[in-house]
Amino acid sequence: MSRRRHGVAPDVSRGDQRGAALLVTMLTAVLLSGLAGALVVVLSTEEAVEANHRRGVAALYAADGLLAGVVAELTSMPDWQAVLSGSQRSTFSDGPIPARLADGAMISPHEETAALQREIDQIVGGGVTPRWRLYAWGWLAELVNETGSGRLVYTAAWIRDDWADPDADPEQDTNGRVVVWVAAFGPFRTRRAVEAVVGTESGVVSVVAWGLVR
Repeated sequence: MSRRRHGVAPDVSRGDQRGAALLVTMLTAVLLSGLAGALVVVLSTEEAVEANHRRGVAALYAADGLLAGVVAELTSMPDWQAVLSGSQRSTFSDGPIPARLADGAMISPHEETAALQREIDQIVGGGVTPRWRLYAWGWLAELVNETGSGRLVYTAAWIRDDWADPDADPEQDTNGRVVVWVAAFGPFRTRRAVEAVVGTESGVVSVVAWGLVR
């Protein structure tokens, strides 16, 4: 009997396995690359949010610090008529107007004064309205006497008569209360503001009300 020689079929499974392994490797590399990119974006976003938070906190402390200085000056005055008329300014009123922030943005206290006045005029809708007076302005570094730390935060304060004053004269104070509005400005549109009602009773000046302005 003759033996039938059977041919040996080529082993194609090894080639398929190598191709599949290469495909898996490429897909894994693409996936890891995408994850790495997403991680970089997340970390960058978190850093930006954290930096923005730090700038905001610094601006809020700056506004509160200037408010404390303004209250101290009001305490030393016999009355507040000159402040309400705009003829008396704070000893902390120095520096250029407008001022240029670290990111190149310009801050103009005079423009801020006009914006504050427009807002209160719209609320009243006519008649006699309290007049905002620019009282103090300058760099935070100048306020705390640390000129070597750089000029990063610019601050300004405004004062007006309060709503409850019965004299209907925005330049006269008869009830011993005024409103102080203080803002601090930093780079990248950082801005924080506080508003306080300052009153005097029995010769003692104090902050009657305080609030963070959004």
